[in-house]
Amino acid sequence: MRILVVVLAVVLLVLGTAGPALAMDDSTCTHNMTTIKSLQECVDHAVKMGHVDNAGVGRSPLAKVETAQAAYERGQSDVASQILRAFINGVKAQSGNHIDADHASHMIDHARMVIDHLN
Repeated sequence: MRILVVVLAVVLLVLGTAGPALAMDDSTCTHNMTTIKSLQECVDHAVKMGHVDNAGVGRSPLAKVETAQAAYERGQSDVASQILRAFINGVKAQSGNHIDADHASHMIDHARMVIDHLN
């Protein structure tokens, strides 16, 4: 009986920690791929899923995306594109360090698609 209780406890612990990750397929981005807002959702998602392991590193790309959105809303698409290029450079610098390399690559691709759409 004790073994059964221990096994059940381990199973519940594993499901409790892996369950949210299993329930949410984070390998593909389902956001609208050509807006700055969708890129922000993508970065938020990566941070929430733990693919960015440092809070400061997570805030930096989010701040750049928010700044790019503000520039775009002011009618400054060129400025927004430049800020997104800085976003790409920052994500590249942290890829494999504080940002999971696969997710960094995805965020970079997403940002490039947004830049292409802006131009």
